[in-house]
Amino acid sequence: MKTVDVVITGADAAAMEATLDAVRNGRHVLVVIRSRRAGIVQQLRRSLRALRLAPAPRVMVMTGAEVACVDGVGGVEAVVVRNLRSGRLSGFNTQEVLCFPN
Repeated sequence: MKTVDVVITGADAAAMEATLDAVRNGRHVLVVIRSRRAGIVQQLRRSLRALRLAPAPRVMVMTGAEVACVDGVGGVEAVVVRNLRSGRLSGFNTQEVLCFPN
């Protein structure tokens, strides 16, 4: 299971700004997007480059995916992400989840 500081779901402007803000603050981010459109990921990577923020290893993007489960005792501790095409599940340790429209 991988560890990230924050999981951000969605692909709207607010989600992208939250991602950039988290990276600016030195946080490791997982972005989960239902859409498989490559343009969304390219836009995020261009924004990171424009701010001179390298996308790797601070940002991991999963497209064609959704958050299937959020769990924890007294707060968020883990998130399970489902690949929409294969149904494969991936687990991530985290303490924060931010949800925006896809």
